[in-house]
Amino acid sequence: MRLPPPLAPKDSQGGILPGEAYLRDTPVLRAHAGTQPDLYLCWNAVPREAAALDVVVHLHGFSREGPAMALNEKVAASGLDLSGRARPSLALVPRGNWIAHSWYNFPALLGGGIDRLVEDAAAFFGEGMAVDRFILTAHSGGGMPAVDVIAGAKRAPDELHVFDGFYGRNPAAGDPFGGIEIIDRWLGDRLAQEPARPGALRVLYIEAETGPFSRKVAEIIGRRLAAAPAALLAGLRRRYRVERAPVQHARIARRCSGELLAGADCEFDWSR
Repeated sequence: MRLPPPLAPKDSQGGILPGEAYLRDTPVLRAHAGTQPDLYLCWNAVPREAAALDVVVHLHGFSREGPAMALNEKVAASGLDLSGRARPSLALVPRGNWIAHSWYNFPALLGGGIDRLVEDAAAFFGEGMAVDRFILTAHSGGGMPAVDVIAGAKRAPDELHVFDGFYGRNPAAGDPFGGIEIIDRWLGDRLAQEPARPGALRVLYIEAETGPFSRKVAEIIGRRLAAAPAALLAGLRRRYRVERAPVQHARIARRCSGELLAGADCEFDWSR
């Protein structure tokens, strides 16, 4: 079942103008508990001749509103801004699955569910529209689900941006650093495609809760980059890195996401 076509005006050449939409009862997300609408989409200009576009999926975090959380709360916090991208792009915020209290997860996107969502998103602009680059972003409680999404995805993300979301696993349930091996495997595959198909792993964290796991990610980046060709190293270090962010947890995705979507090698000016 496909998503409905975009309700976006077209330019004089027949291309699609930038726009946004909220959708209800999205087939892939049907098993998720929560409010409607359950999917937000926004897009930049898509020329009529475009045969492919980039898709960005953002996994949101927890909500004090619990099961009553409205999706626009997480859209506002996502920082999704495609205005700096030159490539035709579509960004999605799927509503997660309410578990209990303030907790949400994304079971419908595991085991290849993310592939179905991305494929349907591309078809949103017409049959035959292909996906070129896939970018996965996550904030807060969406960080560890993003790791699990990667584990079962047929289409691995070209870029992964995590905003204070690497809390690690519950120690009572096993290894608190479980999932590092998934990131390490994805990172190895990703770096093997450099420089022909550049990618990124950008992790922004605040020390209080996500510091330990984030620093483990920094360690595996360091080990992987140690084997990279010297001629590529400077560029890779700009796109694959972990850094502390001097901003509030609730603001970190809103502050950083748009700049990363405009250029994954960006340097943040924390003074503003």
